[in-house]
Amino acid sequence: MATLGSIQQELVNMQSATAVNKAKEQAANGASQELDGDAFLMLMLEQLKNQDPMDPMDNSEMLAQQAQFTQLQELQELNESIATNNMIQQANSLVGKTVQIIDPNNTSRTITGLVTSANFSSGSATITVNGSEYPLGLVTAVTDGAPASSADVIANKKLSELNGAEGITDGYIYVTVQDKNYQRTHTDIKITGDMTVADLQKEIEKAGLKTSIQNGILTIEKGDNASISITQGKHNDSSAASNLVEKMQMFQSETGDLETAILDYNRTSTTGK
Repeated sequence: MATLGSIQQELVNMQSATAVNKAKEQAANGASQELDGDAFLMLMLEQLKNQDPMDPMDNSEMLAQQAQFTQLQELQELNESIATNNMIQQANSLVGKTVQIIDPNNTSRTITGLVTSANFSSGSATITVNGSEYPLGLVTAVTDGAPASSADVIANKKLSELNGAEGITDGYIYVTVQDKNYQRTHTDIKITGDMTVADLQKEIEKAGLKTSIQNGILTIEKGDNASISITQGKHNDSSAASNLVEKMQMFQSETGDLETAILDYNRTSTTGK
């Protein structure tokens, strides 16, 4: 029959072996800042090791605490499992739908497109939109049906129907093109709320520029010119200005082309540049 002393010695030996293994693990992975089940057991064994043999401690309370600690860990693991399952269901439910997501490379703009797949790895979920993979947490809006960013859908929309472009006033804007010899040309364009995006494209192209729509963004291509800009009003006359430029978010792309924000639901703010 085992004596109290032999039991305590066995517990001490177990503690020493556990401590060595934990030390090796922490050296490899970095010390944990959390009190896990193993650490709790080691603490209990340390108390057993250093108890007064003439007045042995009552371990029932600590064992009860250990049981509660174990239940808490299991509850946390259950919550994590539920959260993971919910994330997987959410990602799967987006496949085939059109979403709006924050552009991770430019948080002032958003991207709209059809979700073609959901992907899962290491407890995280991503979705594929317009051929690129994005974290699920970047989604800001979900709609059904075909992508709102398709070029033909956008081209046939009236300017007054575009997201963020409500309340466009009739008037003029003008396009300034500066060639590589620093010669400038100015083209006045009359704007009405009934104009379609395709109408606007044609007018801009009359100014000698090429345009394209991709992923809901109208790009006015600089081509061989030195610079391009769009300004409200007629050239040298701002009294008959349309507020279209105020409704557009314009910025230079990496190639120096001018991109506008009114053609889709792809921007969340309107600033001029």
